[in-house]
Amino acid sequence: MKKLIFILLALMIVPTIAFAQDATATEEPKPGTGIYVTTQDFSSLRAGPDKSFARIDILPPVVTLEAVGRTADTRWIQVNYNGTLGWVASILLVWTGDVTTLPVDGINPAPFVRRAGAVGVTIRETPIYRTQVTPEDQVGTIPAGVEVELTGRLGQNGFFRFQIKYQGQLYWVGSWNIRVTGGNYLRLLDSAYLFPYGRLILQLEENLAITVTSYNQIRDVWRRLGQGATVTCTPAPTYARRLLTDADVQIEPKFVPAVAALDAGITSINTAISSFIDLCNSTTRSLTQADIDAALLELADAERNLILASSLLEPLRNRNPLLATFAGENS
Repeated sequence: MKKLIFILLALMIVPTIAFAQDATATEEPKPGTGIYVTTQDFSSLRAGPDKSFARIDILPPVVTLEAVGRTADTRWIQVNYNGTLGWVASILLVWTGDVTTLPVDGINPAPFVRRAGAVGVTIRETPIYRTQVTPEDQVGTIPAGVEVELTGRLGQNGFFRFQIKYQGQLYWVGSWNIRVTGGNYLRLLDSAYLFPYGRLILQLEENLAITVTSYNQIRDVWRRLGQGATVTCTPAPTYARRLLTDADVQIEPKFVPAVAALDAGITSINTAISSFIDLCNSTTRSLTQADIDAALLELADAERNLILASSLLEPLRNRNPLLATFAGENS
């Protein structure tokens, strides 16, 4: 699962200090986190979570390792590689499991000063929850006016959730109880990928972006041909494809209309691409106005379906049942 793949930004540590790590505080290794990461290419294993730390080793591609820690913004993952603890940039990895449960700053981290990814202050007495914001999972409260570090989120709009680090432990709270005072909380890992509904939101967003890229490529080709311009056959435009899984769509049938519109758009785009490639490969056919008209008609259909898929996605995003379940706490 490659996510958020879509969401991790430039890798760096901002020099401004917001939190100083206690050099004497360490977390004992936990037996089996159940979270594994797999490298996608040759990847540097570093002594700390930044390019400025020494390179310990080079990890080969497609090696799967147990993850044992993370940075607050999940841009770096701590792994155990042949008995050695080290850090790998998460943009180079795909993973399985709930990464937000990993200890922030990892196991026995070398002393360093870091900046928190984002911080906030409780605006009222705030219930805290161990793993999910439901009454049976509440483990206490935090007084108003307490500064906490934000280490994860579930969603980004409306009644969404924050994961926080408070007194050395990770908890979940309602975002409506937190005033963000520093950092960009959108850089925090969104754990929506753990749920079919959340995965479909993320995958549909990504799939639409990828499909629009293919649409723009082939639309420009046929428009230029219609204007009498010369077009090269290489490289060929990239075929569009669906990334969403049928299994998730079957679990969440609300997505069927949006996925059907996406599929129709992909079919029209790929028809226009195939027509262009066939003309490029043919030694007997010449381009005709009928070819151009047919391709542009397919692309007009594709544009309508992509707009439809995008418009159907918006209410699905705003009505995510994961985020509406416990919104009553704000009342």
